[in-house]
Order: sequence, then structure tokens, then C-alpha cells
Amino acid sequence: MDPGRELTDVRKRCNTALNRPRAAVERAIAHWKVIRTSFRRSLEELPAVLRTVTKLETFRFYGQS
Repeated sequence: MDPGRELTDVRKRCNTALNRPRAAVERAIAHWKVIRTSFRRSLEELPAVLRTVTKLETFRFYGQS
């Protein structure tokens, strides 16, 4: 691909297919770093907190089912 040229529709779809999971992984890593460095509760509470956050994120992303 030449620099400055417009991407084809196929290339745009490929880039989206590759970048969407990459971005999700980067967000997960960033969130884990926040949890690891700033979680101030008992580690016994961590699984319940993670389940709650997961449910909230799923609701935010998919909406009410």
C-alpha cells in the first residue's frame, strides 16, 4: 500500500477486524493495572467485584436483554 492512498473497503474491514480485538485487549490490560494498583479491599472481595464490573460492562455494551 502506498502512503497517502485511500484504503480499499476490504482493507478497511480487515483493519477493523484486527483492531477491534486488539483494542479490547489493551483496555483489559489497562483496567487490570488499575485494579492491581488501586484495589483497596480484601482480596476475598475481588471475584465479586470483578463479576459485578463484568456484568455492568456487558450491560453497557449490549444493553438490556
